[in-house]
Amino acid sequence: MKVTVRDNKILKTIEPQVLGEYLQTNGWHNEGLFYGRAWIWHKNSDKGELFEIKQPVSHNFDDYGVVMGDTIKKLEVTENRSQLEILSDLITSLDHTEIQGFVVKVDREEGEEIAKVAMMGFVVNKLRKIYVELKETDCNLALKAYQERIPVICGGDLVKVGGYFVMKNLHGFALMVEEAKGDEIAIARI
Repeated sequence: MKVTVRDNKILKTIEPQVLGEYLQTNGWHNEGLFYGRAWIWHKNSDKGELFEIKQPVSHNFDDYGVVMGDTIKKLEVTENRSQLEILSDLITSLDHTEIQGFVVKVDREEGEEIAKVAMMGFVVNKLRKIYVELKETDCNLALKAYQERIPVICGGDLVKVGGYFVMKNLHGFALMVEEAKGDEIAIARI
């Protein structure tokens, strides 16, 4: 099944310079600036077809999300990868998002009120390492989640730093448990 990314809000989070770095890394050739608004990139497919992608110079135009959507479609064809895989490589931040995952490390120095917690969760359909800083009450939940392998959920703003994400403005850190309701199983926060 092919997934087409159409969420304008998410497409607008792609930074122009991140797209440029991605294109250069993946064998595209920068042909120059087009009317001061977009860089033009070309690449030949395995079949000899010439593909063109426009990399906007900035976010400052109305159809920025549409251009990014077209770019991801072209990358899907030329790289034979899903749009979600490509989007996952291009995303550098997601505001007001909720992540579910497993705690893989809790690091708290003796006497410190803040713990540094590493978790593994899915960001745009790709398993990623996510770091959060937790105060004592949430740290106790994280320790329980780590020791008992209970999934966790939290919300905030994801920001990519190097090869991992950091959750800023964290809220709603909680353990997830299954609750049986008749013939259904529901996931609940505790």
